[in-house]
Amino acid sequence: MTSSDPIPGTAFVALPDLPDNPRAFDLLRANFCDVRVAGTRERALAELSAIGSDVSAAIVGVKEQITAGVLDTLPGLRALGSVGTGSNHLDLSALRDRGVEVITTPGVNAVSVAEHAMMMILALAKQTVPGHAASLSGEDRAGMPAPAVELRGRRAGVLGAGATARALLPLLRAFGTDPKVWTRTPDNHPDLATRPLEDLFRHSEILSIHLPLTSGTKGLVGPDLLSLLPEGAMVVNTARKEIFDLARLPSLVRDRPDLRFAVDDFDLAADGTAAALGGHALLSPHIAGVTVESLAAMQESAVRGTIAALRG
Repeated sequence: MTSSDPIPGTAFVALPDLPDNPRAFDLLRANFCDVRVAGTRERALAELSAIGSDVSAAIVGVKEQITAGVLDTLPGLRALGSVGTGSNHLDLSALRDRGVEVITTPGVNAVSVAEHAMMMILALAKQTVPGHAASLSGEDRAGMPAPAVELRGRRAGVLGAGATARALLPLLRAFGTDPKVWTRTPDNHPDLATRPLEDLFRHSEILSIHLPLTSGTKGLVGPDLLSLLPEGAMVVNTARKEIFDLARLPSLVRDRPDLRFAVDDFDLAADGTAAALGGHALLSPHIAGVTVESLAAMQESAVRGTIAALRG
């Protein structure tokens, strides 16, 4: 196969909106003999499996759970592009065993996530959610549980040293904070002001979480660490909710009602996280990294990586 020959087999797209992105979709059509797009997101995996052995590449999102069972229906699959940073929706071991190259898009949406985290920090500081509710109820200032505060001069901490964490740091500095960072590999980041984990929690009046969800980070942020935070600290999690110790979160919130939380993830009401955090928490449905600009860039990155994997 030359660089101009179409790649054999079908490229399946699980994201019905990807054809609206011509930079990504035109690349697929220019490189594959056959491109098929799911009719609906809900039916995407069923449609993918129905095509079966003809599929040589697939483009999916974080909602598509690619399990060993799904892979058993796709013996010709050679490359899988996932539009997003995480991989907890993918059975990486099964993919590796079958020789499927996996392409994700780390760092592509870093600015979008950082801006969302900064918005959440400002909203907590300025009491935006309770202020909105007080205005609607007619209570006005009398309905506010606490006064707003300035960010200037407050101590900020960031968990993580990847692309999203680094994109947030200049935003925090612009508002007059001097952020410190915790990372498992401080020697790899000599340009950052790092601190040990417990010291960072004791230091941080503002804490923003930017860690991947792994076996080492799941449940990392629990009462033992959160109880170290200063009075009135703000905790923002635009990574994954499971980085919190979710089972112990309700008791922590009862013991430290002064803490303010903001979380961006799926199913926050369904799994009880919203109720555990209380009525003044700020929540969003896993949209931090999904802006118009970042989604288009992630789609194109996943498509380009998938094509490159198959062309060698």
